[in-house]
Amino acid sequence: MTKEELLKAKKDMLTLKKLKLSGYPTIDKPWMVNYNQNELGKKIPKRTVYQEVYNNNISFPNDLALEFFGNKINYSTFFKNIDATSKAFQEYGIKKGDFVTICAAGVPETVYSFYALSKLGAVANMIAPHFEKKDLIARISDCESNTLIIMDEFYPELKEAIKNSRIKNIVILPTLNSSILKFVSKTYKIDKHSNELYWNQFIKDGKNREESQVITYEKDLPLTMVYSSGTTGASKGILLSNDSFQNSIQSYPASGVDISRGQKFYQIIPPWYSTGLSTSIHLPLSYGTSVFMDPRFERDVFVKNIVKAKPNYCVAPTSMYEGFLDEKLVKNTDLSFFNYPFEGGEPLSDEVAIKIEEVFKHHGSDAKLRVAYGQCECGAAITTQTQKAESTRGSVGIPLPGITIGVFDDNFNELPYYERGQILANTPCSMLGYYKNEKATKEYFHIDKNGIKWNCTGDIGYIDEKGNLFVQGRASDYSIINGEKIYNFDIEKIIMELPEIKMCDVLEFDNNGIKELAVHIIFTEELQKHMEINKIHLEEQLHDIQLYIYERTANKNMVPCRFKIRESFPYAKSGKRDVEKIKQEKDGFVIINKIITKNKEKKLSR
Repeated sequence: MTKEELLKAKKDMLTLKKLKLSGYPTIDKPWMVNYNQNELGKKIPKRTVYQEVYNNNISFPNDLALEFFGNKINYSTFFKNIDATSKAFQEYGIKKGDFVTICAAGVPETVYSFYALSKLGAVANMIAPHFEKKDLIARISDCESNTLIIMDEFYPELKEAIKNSRIKNIVILPTLNSSILKFVSKTYKIDKHSNELYWNQFIKDGKNREESQVITYEKDLPLTMVYSSGTTGASKGILLSNDSFQNSIQSYPASGVDISRGQKFYQIIPPWYSTGLSTSIHLPLSYGTSVFMDPRFERDVFVKNIVKAKPNYCVAPTSMYEGFLDEKLVKNTDLSFFNYPFEGGEPLSDEVAIKIEEVFKHHGSDAKLRVAYGQCECGAAITTQTQKAESTRGSVGIPLPGITIGVFDDNFNELPYYERGQILANTPCSMLGYYKNEKATKEYFHIDKNGIKWNCTGDIGYIDEKGNLFVQGRASDYSIINGEKIYNFDIEKIIMELPEIKMCDVLEFDNNGIKELAVHIIFTEELQKHMEINKIHLEEQLHDIQLYIYERTANKNMVPCRFKIRESFPYAKSGKRDVEKIKQEKDGFVIINKIITKNKEKKLSR
């Protein structure tokens, strides 16, 4: 922590004494005062996700369920399509406990398949199109999946890998199959001599079957499998149950979010992430809120859709909301309808958040850009900023009702407010485990002396006296410099305070056995041009960065001497920054071996 942060922590500890708190979040649970107590006391129905959506909407057949490229699908049609999909699965031999692999974006058929499989007690194996081909084959083999639903847009790239897998039935789904544009859009041409068939033929094959069965609720009944990013090895299957989804959606009314029938939710998070399925599909549909779908993950499209479709809620990353800073996209639109914009998955600076909220306000919306935090292993969200709780800039909000969070040291001793350590969560929305990987499952969970099961998020952070969680970085993101453990994200945070820095990444660099800090920097375009003209200015700029870090930390081990100026960062197919590739880079660095202490220039000894 910086000097300023330490002083603030001491001041805040005095506040704790006045509030008569124990000093430990898991004991005090200070977030409880922000929940609607009437909603909090309600029992969670013991139902599958299919039963939940059916029971809550069957009496409203004419209400809007899905909206997709001009096609408005009411609940009557919605349930007919789920039934037809369920019967088609049965025709192809799918039964309770079987896995069906789905590689498709946010389109209506993905939703029908998800609920149809829940109805049968089968499992939706959600595969992202960016999967490495060998991983795709391995993941299909692991769960013994024989049937694949795949969007025509993704199929050509994965076709050869799928041929080498155990898949027997390949159902090709035209992207715009449910839209009013389906007759004019291009589709993949079926190979009649293969095991390929179109979605509509798949549905037709089940048409003459009797009414499909409905599996009743069972505790821990598997529902879906999503996957870890694979940044630290092979991707792991994260097996989630009906309980995980049900417990998650039941927490939102108590947190103060108004989810009421007749409103609209914009679904943009892909369904191969648990947030895309749980928070962006099952949550709104369970409360009779319609879902607007557009699988295009593009910023301009995102803003234009909000302007045109007028959704009341959305969960999206920062990069999507930054589109509101382009007045050409927003124009003179009244945004008063946009009440609940939630952000997650990407860093959000105070500066950017304020600018986006100013645009909202200028266009008639008092909405705050609410930050949420979670991970697939925890079902979806763990914490969120809400209307009822006083949100603190830089935090990711308070725990959702039913969830307890704490910060612990390496020996799993709980730490008091403002002390940072590893973030653990006790949540009823947790995964059942990593599929067929007992070792990784055991390493992920921690059972304390009272028998409480904690999800080890792998993140570092702290909690304030109001229960707000501050996530600072990954526990694995550190370097060992002169025997001292330095969290790289601490240095990144300080560097990013400088206005001339656009992006940066701090990593450990192995210089012939000597560990050093290497900073990868993208400067603002204006500064970049200036340094291209004046080469000496680059060294001066890097030296100033060293000085700033030292002034903020008073720790020479935290001052990097190796810098690489970049125009961009490489990204893996998962969409995340390719850290492993960056680490392999050994050339193109600028070495600055000096800092200033006590106003005297001095060589930086290592």
